[in-house]
Amino acid sequence: MFAMQNVGMTSSSSLPADQLITATSWLVVAGMLTDLAFETDQMGCFTGFGPGRVLDQPAARLLGTEMAALIAADDQARTLSAAQFRAVITTICTECVAWHGKVKLRTGETTAPGRLYRLSLAPRLQQGHVIGTYGLLFDIEAPELALPERHALGRHTQANTMLDVETGLWSARTFGEEIARRFDRLDVEGLPGTLLYLGFAMAGAALTSAVAMRLAEELRDIVRPTDLLGRIDATTIALWCDGMDHLTAGERAARFCAQLPAILPERTPVIVGVAPRWAGSGDDTTTVTEHAAAALRLAEISLQRSDEQATSGAWRVWQRA
Repeated sequence: MFAMQNVGMTSSSSLPADQLITATSWLVVAGMLTDLAFETDQMGCFTGFGPGRVLDQPAARLLGTEMAALIAADDQARTLSAAQFRAVITTICTECVAWHGKVKLRTGETTAPGRLYRLSLAPRLQQGHVIGTYGLLFDIEAPELALPERHALGRHTQANTMLDVETGLWSARTFGEEIARRFDRLDVEGLPGTLLYLGFAMAGAALTSAVAMRLAEELRDIVRPTDLLGRIDATTIALWCDGMDHLTAGERAARFCAQLPAILPERTPVIVGVAPRWAGSGDDTTTVTEHAAAALRLAEISLQRSDEQATSGAWRVWQRA
């Protein structure tokens, strides 16, 4: 049920004195990089915090509090319940594994609505034994922190990197290279492949980054391990699917349009362009991406002309004339 990762059983008592001092100050460093860095005991109760705010409450109030008591379960967001969280803590402390996932935590007063966090947990070791956990919380709903304009990455710099700096997906250039490697194998096996462009231009400039990151996170959770994800431009995320024909891709596009807006900021509509590539067609990366872009544009036009509510989205499949 939970994705765990094995962790080496290195004893802190075997570390040199200078490394041991560094290890004990991890909360200070981690607190600069996350929304909350903390430690717990084997029962999942807080034993220490990094500097800064602690879920909008005084740190002293939460010391000794079981973290599970702060969890507000959210089935729609597929977050952990208190019982599931306790099971995670037990597994970490008995099997010495690491874990990460999503939780919804109450902040400030107990009547306040919960906030969605990305949580990472690892075993806290002492003399070869697990005595609790280290934890890091990233506030998924927090606004982005922008660099000063003079330090911001130019668009040409981002285009030449392997990964998109906001979502962590393949950049447009790398994505194109990755799908091109699939074509020869699919031709030999006689299988199709399909490229889907998911657009969210209706989000507006102020929400573009937030929508892109939330959409990328959701797609990572629901696509197949063999699928490829990339960010083509500010308002377009690409999904390549080996072995998928235009009919199956159309069904998936329809589900995306119907279901994804519910988890995006301000229920941003999603439009999808579908471009199949048939085995032996000879279509290269440029051709397939042009077809996907054309289908995406047709979907956008159909949505603009539609009398239906904008939240319904739209999708189109590219077809040869």
